[in-house]
Amino acid sequence: MIERTLYLFDTIDKGSVRVVIESIIKINKFDDDNDKREKDYKRVPIEIIINSKGGSVYDGLGLINVIDNSKTAIHTYIYGLAASMGLLIAVSGHKRIVGRLSTLMYHSISNTIGGKLEHLKNRLDEVQRLQNIYDNYLLSRSKLESDQLISVQDQKRDWFISPDEALALGLIDEIV
Repeated sequence: MIERTLYLFDTIDKGSVRVVIESIIKINKFDDDNDKREKDYKRVPIEIIINSKGGSVYDGLGLINVIDNSKTAIHTYIYGLAASMGLLIAVSGHKRIVGRLSTLMYHSISNTIGGKLEHLKNRLDEVQRLQNIYDNYLLSRSKLESDQLISVQDQKRDWFISPDEALALGLIDEIV
């Protein structure tokens, strides 16, 4: 049997998501091969256990692309913190579960920008594009309204979300 429990406990970057992406692809190939060989083969869900303060938007979106395209169901579990990009990865699961003592956190995308004026304008456009991708994905996977996200961004604050609030907002499916 292939290991189906994966862990995302670090800052989200190329290294931390690479292990998870490689494992999801390997499990899907294993399941695809068994689908061809066994008439009644049943795929067992992949579990991703998350406790992350977030990190790279590009790397996190890469992982979400793999989760979205996985034929094998992926269940995300938040045990501890799912903040920033960790939140978006957590809500990408086909089933989303959170521990009753866990915390979710949303804020606008952070970026360090430096250089010439033309470079700054280009980077600002890219940061806004990424913010739109992030927010639209979050809205599509929940009951959140865009004005709720805009309010948090306007106030320039972090929005800490309890499990009960996350369940009411449709960010998760179950509290354990």
